[in-house]
Amino acid sequence: MPRPPSTPAADPGRASPAAPVGAITRRAQIPRLLAAMAVGAAHALSLSFLPGALAWPAQLLTLAAGLWLAAGATSRRQSGLRGFAFAMGHFLTGLCWLHVSMHDHGGMPWLLAALALLLFCAYLALWPALALMIAHDRPGWGWVAGVAGAWALAEAARGWVFTGFPWLSIGYAHVDGPLGGLAPLVGVYGVGLAAAALAALLALGALRRREQGWRAPAIAVATMLLASAAVGELRFTQPAGGPMSVRLVQGDIAQSMKFDPQAAVRAMRWYAAQVAASQARLTVLPETAWVVPWTHTPPEIAATVLEGLRASGGSLLLGAPIVDAVPGAAPRVSNSALLLAADAPAPRYDKQHLVPFGEFIPWGFGWFVRLMNIPMGSFGRGVAPQAPFLVAGQRVAANICYEDLFGEEIAAQVREPVLAGVLVNLSNLGWFGDSHALSQHLQISRMRALETGRPMLRATNTGVTAHIDHRARVVERLPTAQAGVIDTQVQATEGLTPYARLGNLPVLLLAGALLAVATGLRRTPASEGARPSSKIAG
Repeated sequence: MPRPPSTPAADPGRASPAAPVGAITRRAQIPRLLAAMAVGAAHALSLSFLPGALAWPAQLLTLAAGLWLAAGATSRRQSGLRGFAFAMGHFLTGLCWLHVSMHDHGGMPWLLAALALLLFCAYLALWPALALMIAHDRPGWGWVAGVAGAWALAEAARGWVFTGFPWLSIGYAHVDGPLGGLAPLVGVYGVGLAAAALAALLALGALRRREQGWRAPAIAVATMLLASAAVGELRFTQPAGGPMSVRLVQGDIAQSMKFDPQAAVRAMRWYAAQVAASQARLTVLPETAWVVPWTHTPPEIAATVLEGLRASGGSLLLGAPIVDAVPGAAPRVSNSALLLAADAPAPRYDKQHLVPFGEFIPWGFGWFVRLMNIPMGSFGRGVAPQAPFLVAGQRVAANICYEDLFGEEIAAQVREPVLAGVLVNLSNLGWFGDSHALSQHLQISRMRALETGRPMLRATNTGVTAHIDHRARVVERLPTAQAGVIDTQVQATEGLTPYARLGNLPVLLLAGALLAVATGLRRTPASEGARPSSKIAG
C-alpha cells in the first residue's frame, strides 16, 4: 500500500492553515524572546566596549536584528514583549556596573542589589517596548517611519520622566560615525531617530530580500549615511580668543577610602601638590576632590594651594561641597565647583540636576538610601542659569557628574546669558569601579561637544579624564584607574549650532510628524491579532 506523501513539519512560530490567524503558542514565543534579549545584549556592546569605527555599524546591525524579530510579531502585545526582551538585554548588559555601586560600595546584599538592578532595567525597558507597540504594523515604509518616530519620542521621555535617565541612548554609538554629523542640528535624540530609521530600513530590506524588494531600503540607507556625513562638514562655530593652558587632574582615590578622614587628608595633600606644580591658567580637580568644604581645609594644605596659584597666576576649579546657613532650617549642602585664585573672590557653580538616591531622596525611598549607606545623600539644587567662570578672558561653564547627560541643559550654557566658550565636567565615577560606565560617560561628553560646538574638559577621580575638542575628538586622555595629570591647551569657541539655539523641539516635532505619516500609510489595522502578511507589503 503506497505511503501518503509526507508533510513538512509545522513551524511552531507560525499558525497552521487550520489554525486561527495569529495562533502562536506561548511556548513558541520563548525562543524569540530569548533571541531578542541576546541581540539586545549585543546591542549594548556598541555603546560600551567597541571602538568608534565599529560601534556605529554594530549598533545599526544589532538594532536591525531586534526590529526584524519585532516585525514578525502578530500583535501589538507580541511586538511590545519582543521590544521589552531586547531592551532588557540592552540595559542589563550596559548598566550592570550599577550593581558595583550598590553592592561593593553601598553595602547592599548581593541578591538585593541584583533585584534592584533588574527592576530598574525593567522600568527602562518599558520605553522601547512602548515604542514598538506604537509602531506595530505590516513592515513597509509606514512601519519605518513609525519605528523612527516612536523610538525617538520614547528616548526623549526616558530622559525626562522622574528627572530622567537617558543613559545608553542609541545616538551615543554614532559620535564617530556618519550620523554624528547630525548632532549639531538635532542632538542625540535626532541622531537616535536617524539610527532607528536606518535600522528599520535594514530590517525591511532583510524581510524583502526574497522578493528583490531590498533595493529601495538599501538606497535609502546609503542616501541617509552620505547626507549625514555631508552635513557633518558644516561649521557653526569659530575660535574665540587664543588657546588657554589647562591642567586636568585625576586622583584615582578609591571609593572605599574616599570618606575616611585620614585618607581624605592624604588625598587633599596629593591634589594640593598637583596644583602647586601647575603652570596652567586653569587647573581642574574632580567632583568632590575635597569631601569637606574648602573653608574646612587644613591650613597647611590651603596654604600650599594658594601659594601655588599666586606663583602661577592661575585659577583652580575645585569640586567640593559647600554648606550654606539657612535661617530657621537645617544648613543647605550643595555639590559644587568653586573657582579659587590667590587674591580674588571665589565664585561657585552648584549642581542643578541631582542624582536620585545619590544626591536627593525621592519621596518614599528613604529606606533605600539608608540601605545603600550613601554619604551626603541630600543636596540642595542649584538654580539655572548660573554665571560662567571667567578665566584668562574666557567664559567657562561647569557641569558636575551626570549633568552632561542632559543635552538641552548643556546647550543652555552656551546661549545667552551664559555664553560659555569652554565646557568643563567634574566627575567621580569611583562608585562604579573600573567598569564600562567610564567609557560610556566619555562618549556622552563627546556628544555634548558635537551638539554645542564647544570643547569639553573632563576631570574625573578614576577616569576618563580627557580633553575633547569642539568636534568631539579626544585630544588627550588618561588611562582609567590611574593617578595622573594632563597638561594641554584648549581653544574656546563662539557661535551657536542649530541644536544649541533650538534644543530638542525640532526632533520632537519631527518624531511626531513621522508617527502621523506612519498612521496615514498604515495599510492594515495593527490591532491585537492582526498578523502582518507573510508577503511583505510596501
